[in-house]
Amino acid sequence: MKAVRFALYGVGGLVALAVLALGAALVIVDGKFVKARLESAMREKNRTLTIEGEPKLRLFPVAGLALGKTTLSEPGSDKLFIALDSAEVALRVMPLVSGEVAIETLKVAGLKANVDRGKDGKMNFADLAGPGRVERDEPKEPPTLRIAEINVERAQLSYRDAATGQELRVAELNFNTGKLDGDMPGPVSMSARVTGKRPEVDIRAQMAGAMRFNLGRQEIAFDGFTAGAKGRMDQDTLVAEFSVPKMEITPARASGSEVKGSVQVKGPQRSADVRFRMEGIEGSAEALSFVTVALDIDASSAGNVMKGKVSTPVKGNLKAHSWELPKIVANLTFSGPAIPQKTVTLPIQAAAKADLGRQTASLDVSTKFDESSILAKLGATKFQPLAATFEVNVDKLNLDRYIPVDGKEPKTKGDERVDLSPLKGKTVSGKIAIGALTAKRVKLENVKAEIKLANGKLEVSPHSANLYGGTLAGALTADASGNRVAIKELAQNVAVGALLRDAAQKDVLEGRGNVTLDVQTAGGTVTALKKSLAGSARVEMKDGAIKGVNLADSARNVKSALGAKQSKPDPSQKTDFSEMSASFKIANGVAHNDDLKAASPFLRLGGTGNLDIGNNTIDYLAKATLAATTKGQGGREAGNVVGITIPVKLSGALDNPQWNVDYSGLLGGVAGGAGGGVTETLKKGAGGVKDAVRGLFKR
Repeated sequence: MKAVRFALYGVGGLVALAVLALGAALVIVDGKFVKARLESAMREKNRTLTIEGEPKLRLFPVAGLALGKTTLSEPGSDKLFIALDSAEVALRVMPLVSGEVAIETLKVAGLKANVDRGKDGKMNFADLAGPGRVERDEPKEPPTLRIAEINVERAQLSYRDAATGQELRVAELNFNTGKLDGDMPGPVSMSARVTGKRPEVDIRAQMAGAMRFNLGRQEIAFDGFTAGAKGRMDQDTLVAEFSVPKMEITPARASGSEVKGSVQVKGPQRSADVRFRMEGIEGSAEALSFVTVALDIDASSAGNVMKGKVSTPVKGNLKAHSWELPKIVANLTFSGPAIPQKTVTLPIQAAAKADLGRQTASLDVSTKFDESSILAKLGATKFQPLAATFEVNVDKLNLDRYIPVDGKEPKTKGDERVDLSPLKGKTVSGKIAIGALTAKRVKLENVKAEIKLANGKLEVSPHSANLYGGTLAGALTADASGNRVAIKELAQNVAVGALLRDAAQKDVLEGRGNVTLDVQTAGGTVTALKKSLAGSARVEMKDGAIKGVNLADSARNVKSALGAKQSKPDPSQKTDFSEMSASFKIANGVAHNDDLKAASPFLRLGGTGNLDIGNNTIDYLAKATLAATTKGQGGREAGNVVGITIPVKLSGALDNPQWNVDYSGLLGGVAGGAGGGVTETLKKGAGGVKDAVRGLFKR
């Protein structure tokens, strides 16, 4: 009995001590004390905290703090970080002893918060968060959370990223709950308006229903829960709906009725209608399975239509935040003007895994359509910022089946902008291999490319392919820093005639050649990129022929105009050359050439001038000098025409140049080296020579 009596005395003493301590706390700690300490703490962080009036303080049995109008500045600035009209938070004290968090009240009115991410990636609240720590221990079990009431009214949250220019604003935010004790479902509702730039967004969202959760017991349940959003993204309207009639997930079991949702997008260039449903739920929190997840897709863009169905079972582990889709089966159908007279169906088989806690995911996909078989492996080792890998293998792919080769380019308003900033903040690496590729009628084989993206810099290097009996190899770089692009390419021993017949549909040249290209540029628009182009290029060809014109026969026409007997023209209409070469120095978008050289048994060709890529103009003077013989071209000795130089001026638009023969220069050359018969002809007039030269160049 003494022990009991002493125990009672001890308990009584502890209670008395607690009462005395509480009384002392109420005397020492009041609203003025709290206000002074908070304002002092913020001054130490070079911020200004202003609290109107005296905060109201409660300590027991409910610990609470109520504030009136309050503002907090940015570090070392008067710029507003947080402001609110009023706030009240209260927690029950005794449940904290047993590790339970019981929120009695959480009320916030008129909250405004401005969150900025600097160009260096630093957030404007980093000083408030304190120094980062690496957690080496296993994460602790979350405490039991009980909520009596949450009421957030007229909140406004703004986010701005100085590096990307992205802006996001959540306004008119209202969030309310009833009693959420973890045992019975309680009401939850939310509404907000979301606006932003990059991309342009203006959406109103809301959700309502009843839910129950218990973090300690790993339980969550929904009852009559709905969510929706309406608004605009860029130029498209968006309508999304989602409903969960009933769902309950606990460590012991999981059950639920059919879950439905839909997303509709409509705009001037595209539309989409995606509907999904989960037929049922079974299992537990540690081994959760959605019996079947099915998607119905109906989308269109620029007149092209995609329809299809996707279904897959889903297995998940809520505790480990891991999910597995062991067998995804899909059939997608594409049709429209981009696929002339054709409908393409893609049967897809895939498998996917994701661990949200570790931020890892993987996806294996295989599909076959028309003559193409595709295998792809995708993986992510981090979600934010993205770090991903991929590997894609295609046996053969003919893009001309699905992209109109002769389709008109879409019209653009003004100068088209080029923005490489989306390359920032991601790390991606992978490989692409295509056995046979056809694009814009050009045929490549054994296409291989390695792709790396890091620190805002994209490298497609090395890449290689077999091209018309020759090879193509090089590297491409796109750097978001300064919006810079660099290209290095080397094409060797390529059959130029076959390439031109496919690419340009012109049969004008034969022979094999090499092309070397090393250029770089920078700018924010297509025009700026063209005008800042710099570098070098070189073209070399051997043992070829210019088709469609017989310069030997044309020379005899010139000779006839000078009084010689005319020979019968060669019906083959071909001019052979043993070699042809030209190099270009490129600066400020202008390619300069002064070493054009082509040699044939009949002709020597040279030239000098500029190709202004930035302004799409050409100013070039080519000079063709007739050699001593036309043998080998079906002709005879040139005789009187030996040494004649025919100057040809090219001018106008680079993509549609005009050319004219400098007849005065031509006649001067004839008079200077063709002999007495020529002088006599000049006295009679130069019309015959002009006609002959026009015939030489098919004019």
